[in-house]
Amino acid sequence: MIIILLILLLLVVLILNAFFLYIQKRGSKALGGGEAPKVKMDDGLVDKTNQFLKKSKQIWHIKSKFNGSKLIGWFTDNKSETTVILVHGFGVDHNSLNVHAQLFDSLGYNVLQIDDQAAGKSEGKYLGFGYIESLDLLDWIQRVLSERPNDKIILYGASMGAATVMLVTQYHLPKNVKLIIEDSGYTSAYDILSYHCQKRYHIKGKYLIKGISLVSKLRAGFSYAKTDCTKALAKNKLPILFMHGHNDFTVPFTMREKLLTCGKFPRMSYESQGVHIRSYYMDSKKYQDTVEKFLKMYL
Repeated sequence: MIIILLILLLLVVLILNAFFLYIQKRGSKALGGGEAPKVKMDDGLVDKTNQFLKKSKQIWHIKSKFNGSKLIGWFTDNKSETTVILVHGFGVDHNSLNVHAQLFDSLGYNVLQIDDQAAGKSEGKYLGFGYIESLDLLDWIQRVLSERPNDKIILYGASMGAATVMLVTQYHLPKNVKLIIEDSGYTSAYDILSYHCQKRYHIKGKYLIKGISLVSKLRAGFSYAKTDCTKALAKNKLPILFMHGHNDFTVPFTMREKLLTCGKFPRMSYESQGVHIRSYYMDSKKYQDTVEKFLKMYL
């Protein structure tokens, strides 16, 4: 009987570890990462983005204080006193936000595009659902201030990057960090995994996710309890712009409604009929107007 129980326990551990690797290893497609919705960009956005990509960029490096991984970013210097740090989403790299980087570049701000842990040219084995990335974002903020100590800093994140910029608000941030823009962010790793378990596999997965979270604690250094954006926002004081699309089936629009009820801080909201992180593609004028209004109000 003991041998049978040990075998069953080993099987459970192996299964949970396999799920952990499927979800959190570099290049994971568990949440549709890398499978960008096919949405045609509004007229002019492709050309403007291509022009932005031709601009000279400085290559910046940092070493993660969390686990020592070497991380890389690309800095576009517009001789501005404001720098926007863009944080990408799950299973992609900084190039996924080139069109958004172009937006801030066109407004005259400096732009820092980063590759997160386990993405693009940065080192790292495991994705952090925003938790590891939020700790690394603190390091990137300090990297900006080491070069440009008087700059105002704007944090922009999309999807998991949006969770990242929300999670970072629970820490003590330098006064240079002025505001946050989140596009298509989820409430927590537990919530988004529960949603996809039900959507894709028609199971609730409550105990499965708890088990995977335990493996994540042992192998990646954090449990999913560390990824709760609602708890982080309860501590936040910075202005936040929440941007979501009604037809987002990667991060459901209902999560935006929950995020909007959290904390006591200045906020604005924007909504479109867009899919995941694609509102700017098909509603670029309203999207940009909203961003500019928010920046004018709070920067």
